[in-house]
Amino acid sequence: MAPSTNPASISRISLIYQLYFLYFEPFGALAGTYLCLFNPQRFLSGTVPLPAYLSYSTPSSGLTSSTASTSANRTTVISPLLQMQLINIASLYILFAITEGVVLRLTRQKSIWLAVITAMACADVGHLYAAWSVSPERMGEVMSWNGDERINYGTLFAGLGLRILFLMGVGRR
Repeated sequence: MAPSTNPASISRISLIYQLYFLYFEPFGALAGTYLCLFNPQRFLSGTVPLPAYLSYSTPSSGLTSSTASTSANRTTVISPLLQMQLINIASLYILFAITEGVVLRLTRQKSIWLAVITAMACADVGHLYAAWSVSPERMGEVMSWNGDERINYGTLFAGLGLRILFLMGVGRR
């Protein structure tokens, strides 16, 4: 997209924002959509803090208690209510992917970028609050996070940080 001289437009957007907001995050949202719809066990084990997941899941059949202490060896009953919520989450992830992956590519209008980035920052805070609400102690144990938690919460915190920097005007004109 050609730079604009209109003050209501953004003439330059840092490469890190372009990579994260226009490529990485939409792809991640579509991956989350896929997991919600087609592999809900993996979605839940990857997004729910480990202590909460372990307390609300059961060991997969044929496992002893010593091998069922990781999220990969456990399962959660997917009730019709939980299935409905997973479909709703998948729908919201599609909305995120379209909003960032398509809408932001179509414009350099400052007000639209600021509105979308602010809305996504609010969603980040909501995701982090949801994880904290089911396992507050785990959110503070960063060094104890498993791989899924590092990816999930790490990208949430990193994305929120990038959004705050963008809203502050760092790396854009």
